[in-house]
Amino acid sequence: VVLMRDMTDTMYNPKKRPFVNHFEGTDLVVKHIEKFWCPSITSTAITGEEQFFFKNSSR
Repeated sequence: VVLMRDMTDTMYNPKKRPFVNHFEGTDLVVKHIEKFWCPSITSTAITGEEQFFFKNSSR
């Protein structure tokens, strides 16, 4: 089991702790999953294409 991190999105409220934007909130959730549940990969490992980024992401 692995998490495909660039295809992961979360329901995150930036008005609540830790008061970060949606994308940083999703990154925190992914880090938690990697630490306690399973490793992660990017879609590149499956598709061979460039990693996916959400349109409004600052990456």
